[in-house]
Amino acid sequence: MAQTLAAGARRSSHMTGVDIRPERPADAAAVRALVCAAFGDGDETADFVEAVRTRAKVCLAQVAVAGGAIVGQTQWCDAPLVVDGTRVKGAYLSCLCAHPALQRRGVGSRLVRAGLERLSEDGYAAATLLGDPAYYRRFGFSSALAERIEAPHRANSAGFQAIELLAGALTGTAIRADFPAVIAPGGPRPER
Repeated sequence: MAQTLAAGARRSSHMTGVDIRPERPADAAAVRALVCAAFGDGDETADFVEAVRTRAKVCLAQVAVAGGAIVGQTQWCDAPLVVDGTRVKGAYLSCLCAHPALQRRGVGSRLVRAGLERLSEDGYAAATLLGDPAYYRRFGFSSALAERIEAPHRANSAGFQAIELLAGALTGTAIRADFPAVIAPGGPRPER
């Protein structure tokens, strides 16, 4: 299946015929295999994704499906922020991946855009992540905005990024992350 998808993807710079839908419990094995293939780090990232599912509240998980196969996945967890003493509803992108044969074909971009739209509809005021600023800037994420947030993620400098889903949500003099421990850099990781 992936070979057929990859051949089609080579003909076009962006994937067409990809549907985004909520992740279902029955997708677990396919998602784990996809995460392992996409990151190529054995079980490390797949174990992290599963740890987030069990030790944090996943507020949104979506998959990209093409030709009946899961070719992309995204997972967001609740990651509130406290702005001048007021708790703000926030989400953290704990995983984004596309099948290796389909990377750089728009699958990840579609997942991020769909996720941000859904989070906004669900009343989330802000979103954060650790990732490549050159990639995530296109969606409106900002390292400069994240620099204002007191969080262990700041140790990753420009990789820690934020976006306001509600204009002015992160306007304040003191912004502190109230993230689940499982997503903190250097924090607890799943046992192998």
